[in-house]
Amino acid sequence: MSAAAVSGAPQHIARALSRRAPDADALASLSFSELERQAHALAPELAALRATIGDTPLVAVPSEDGRGTVWLKLESGNATESVKARTAYALLCAAVAGTRSAKPRLIEYSSGSLAFALAEFSAVLGLDLHMVVPHHAPDSMCTRLRRTGTSVSKAKEGTGFLGAMDEAAQLAKEEDRHFLLQHCAAETVAMHRETTGAEVVRQLRAAGQEPVALAVSVGTGGTVLGVTQALREVWPGCVATAVFPQEGPYGDPLPPTSTPRMKGTGGLGHGLRQPLLEPYEKEFAFGEVALARAQEAMVSLRAKHGLAVSASGAGAWLAASEAVDRAAEPHGVAIAIVASRGTTEEWAGVGAGI
Repeated sequence: MSAAAVSGAPQHIARALSRRAPDADALASLSFSELERQAHALAPELAALRATIGDTPLVAVPSEDGRGTVWLKLESGNATESVKARTAYALLCAAVAGTRSAKPRLIEYSSGSLAFALAEFSAVLGLDLHMVVPHHAPDSMCTRLRRTGTSVSKAKEGTGFLGAMDEAAQLAKEEDRHFLLQHCAAETVAMHRETTGAEVVRQLRAAGQEPVALAVSVGTGGTVLGVTQALREVWPGCVATAVFPQEGPYGDPLPPTSTPRMKGTGGLGHGLRQPLLEPYEKEFAFGEVALARAQEAMVSLRAKHGLAVSASGAGAWLAASEAVDRAAEPHGVAIAIVASRGTTEEWAGVGAGI
């Protein structure tokens, strides 16, 4: 992450990302099971949370043009109905193990699902959590978080998601809190490799399927990297596509804007690249999906297959469909990770209720 790339970025978070960015070896070798064992020894209550995540269903649907099959990993089966329950659990395990304390004082940023998962899990564990949300976050979100005992701050107006990241980095120092910093969390890659990815491998093998492609909409990059690592141990030729919003591509050189996009995904702005993805970016294809196209896919999947999926999940289905529909051989199999069923706001955006 060059100085030029971050010269226009908010400097608190730019420094934090540069300082804590893991290298390729750390991202490939960290054992989540060992980290989890250490965390459970310090905070046994974490084991109860572990029982609420994972083993989510894998459901087959036709690809967009019908030349192949896309297996959807439906992460709404987790606690808090989102893949972010896995992320929150991994971050909390790493915080407990890393600080050697069952009660670390925490701070993190989020615009939605991760905030709710961290807040609910922290309430169960009795942790002091401070969440920073973007300025445009609805008051209903802040109210829901505060009901769990979570402290909530809003970033400055006009700074977007990157502004919330920067505010959290600054407050971590001022309040002497452990900064979870999801965008540099190697533990999330290890967790997805050992749980989400391992589940997909097991489920596909049981169904007698061999995937040629994987597509995941990218927030931090932890999911796409971890699942890719797991799949390529079994199917080395599996092509992995990191899906980004057309309105906010990977390594977006422009400052962040408030332009609507698939929720929970996107480039950071100012040329910043996701530190979890950057060491491996040559191993991925990169796809971009416009919000309007993702919304159309949401409606189509619900109407044709009775499945409610988030815009980011619909975007992943589109990218996975493209991989098998354009392949030389028909009847290909791909996987798409679906983060959630979609928020009330997302479904309102397509004129429907959840």
